[in-house]
Amino acid sequence: MSINYNITAGQVLSMLGYDNPESRKFLDGIEKEYNIKLSAVLRDFYEPAYGCPLLSTADIWTDRFCTLYEVIEEQIEEFEEEYKDNPEEGVDDEYYKFSQFLAKIPREEWQGHVTNYLEIGSDYGAGVASYGICINDLDKEDPPVYYLNEDNEMTDWRLLCNTLSEYFMLVLCYTLLCKQYNTAREALNKDGWDYNIYKSDETEKAAGRVGIDLSALKPQVLSWGKTTCGYDKERKMIVAACVDDNCELPFMAAAISKK
Repeated sequence: MSINYNITAGQVLSMLGYDNPESRKFLDGIEKEYNIKLSAVLRDFYEPAYGCPLLSTADIWTDRFCTLYEVIEEQIEEFEEEYKDNPEEGVDDEYYKFSQFLAKIPREEWQGHVTNYLEIGSDYGAGVASYGICINDLDKEDPPVYYLNEDNEMTDWRLLCNTLSEYFMLVLCYTLLCKQYNTAREALNKDGWDYNIYKSDETEKAAGRVGIDLSALKPQVLSWGKTTCGYDKERKMIVAACVDDNCELPFMAAAISKK
């Protein structure tokens, strides 16, 4: 068994039959709206990912983006309404104090106090973290992706993935493995795919049975385990795998093929 791990998340989605011609219009609109240039890496992923039902419960947005500055503007309006009668109640709210500071200076001066990000996702379940690309990195071919936890200061964005490609693949692997939701299983079964999941506490033996090369698994910045995804041309099968020592059954793999 020879699995090709040198594939992108966008290529995997295309193999699964996803393609949306409206994606080009969507991405062109984003570039025009924010006066930015989106990288080929981002465009190649969103051509099949735009509005993709497989990713409807994933930690990525498939039909919208926004900027951190837009979020801040919304917060300024919300805070003004919330504390308009008793502004002293917001003295212990760091987000309120920072937003009020920014509200008093011209927007073109914000960049001296907080870096802007193009937000492309958030954690689907709790909504306590936002994921984005630094606006200053958009000219890079494969820029890093950062995250902001709602408990941290608005300026405290931290590295999530070293590249956008890694972020896309991480999101796709977690989705295909149904780590939190059964969305992938349901969507793929509906489209006529045979979906099988494997879990084991004997990582090497289980990987051998599925045909996974453990050396192909890549560690994640936040210690979310090691993940990989590939295509077995001989078996005409897409495989995704994760090894996470924090789980009771550390090895997990999904095998997807046409019925």
